Order: sequence, then C-alpha cells, then structure tokens
Amino acid sequence: MPLLFMFFILLARPLMAQPKVVRSLHNPAVTQDTIGTTICVPGWTKGARPSSSYARRVKIALVREFEIPKEMLGDFELDHRVPLCLGGAPSYEPANLELQPWDEADEKDRKEACLARAVCDGRLSLDEARRRIWSDWRSVGAGCD
Repeated sequence: MPLLFMFFILLARPLMAQPKVVRSLHNPAVTQDTIGTTICVPGWTKGARPSSSYARRVKIALVREFEIPKEMLGDFELDHRVPLCLGGAPSYEPANLELQPWDEADEKDRKEACLARAVCDGRLSLDEARRRIWSDWRSVGAGCD
C-alpha cells in the first residue's frame, strides 16, 4: 500500500466522527475544578501516561487495523487525540489513541502545551481546549497557531 494512501487513511480517521466533547475520551480525575491539582501541576502527566508495553500493543494493533506494513511501524507514534496535558484518557479508552506520523508530532505537541498553558492561566476553559484539539489540532487558536 503506497505511503501517501496510508497517510490519507490516517487523516480521514479523525474526520469520521467528531463529537463536541466525549467524556469517555477524558480522564475522569481531570475537570475544570481539579486542574489546579492535576494537569496544572508540573510533571502530573508523567504519572498518567500508559506503560510503554501497553502503548506498543495498541500501536501494533492500529498498524494491523490499517494494514500498514510492519516495517513502517517506526514512522508513527501513538498519540492521544485529547492529550494527557488536557486530561485525555491515558490508556483505558482506545478511542483516544491513534497513529500519528512523526513529522507532525512536534507541531501537535507544541499546540497541546500552548492550550494547556491557556487552561492553567485561566484564558481558556478545559472543555473548550479539549473541543479545539479534538476538532482540528492544526488550527486550535488561543494564540497557539
């Protein structure tokens, strides 16, 4: 399967269904009321991150699901659609996990961090930041573009 075709498959997956806010994609411990003791605490996401063995199993399953050749496994990272820094479900919700080409990872990570700062600074609500990252991480606004 050509790489370009697989890239379009991966791009289309998030567009198939985009709910406004799906609670099952979120860590129930993280709410607007708890951000001061969860995501806004430096280093908090390290404890919320799934194990590398779990992440590898999910990544392999997704590679198989999309019929991506095994030798291309290293071309993708396993990404949280709603990131941990915005209270995304760490591992118990596979719908929050998807393959992301490595060449997009740094840009999305910067936007995630920017949105998290906006939430922790009180410039943006948690639900609004989650909605923006879910809808289209490439154009999240809030001074993060």
